[in-house]
Amino acid sequence: MYNYSGIKSEAIELLALNRFNNSKAFYEEHKEEIKQGATVPMRQMILDLSDLCTDLDPLIDTNPTYLVSRVRRDTRRTNNKLLYRENLWLMLRRNKVAYPFAPFYWFEFTPEGYTYGLAVFMAKPAQFDFIRQLILKEPERWLDAVAAAEQAGLKFGFWDAYKKDRVPDAPEELKKYLNVKNMEFVHYSPDLKKIETTDIVDEMRYMISVSSPMYEFLIEAYDNAFNEGIIDAENYRR
Repeated sequence: MYNYSGIKSEAIELLALNRFNNSKAFYEEHKEEIKQGATVPMRQMILDLSDLCTDLDPLIDTNPTYLVSRVRRDTRRTNNKLLYRENLWLMLRRNKVAYPFAPFYWFEFTPEGYTYGLAVFMAKPAQFDFIRQLILKEPERWLDAVAAAEQAGLKFGFWDAYKKDRVPDAPEELKKYLNVKNMEFVHYSPDLKKIETTDIVDEMRYMISVSSPMYEFLIEAYDNAFNEGIIDAENYRR
């Protein structure tokens, strides 16, 4: 039995309408509907995934209260002054203050569809170098982890990459991974009917279970950087 009660189309439409109105009065009037229709199911999903996550990494935070994004946006450091968002996401990862930039699983929905996957990004090139070093040290293990992520339905992607080869003499099959500054393994679907039922929990559990070799690879590289002091939790700013 799962805790997840589903995110229905009415809840997604209400989030979009709330964003469109961009009004504190409208939000306060519908706050409880939004919470019960969207935020609570997201927290329930975390509960339904927590056993898999802690088996994979006991340091992953599974407290549902703190892992779901807020409907109210923080507009202090952005030119976009819309007060509310129409999308919500959850992140399954180690505590972001104690372990900044750790790899994470996520799930997100928008009015257009939903995404989930595994991602890692670092603040400095020296931090991401530890992933490159482990890829070069254990290329077969890396390619096996990529295959596992693909079997889980995830596609490799990135947000930024170097224009020149980071490791010019590396095998060609590794270069696309070595040349990025961050990476994700992601699945997208426009089928919002899927998130109305516990089918999405089954899908997420399958994804996490099958892609676990990739998480294990990334978290090992992360721990190497963390233990070397390249990632400094003391100087991390939220």
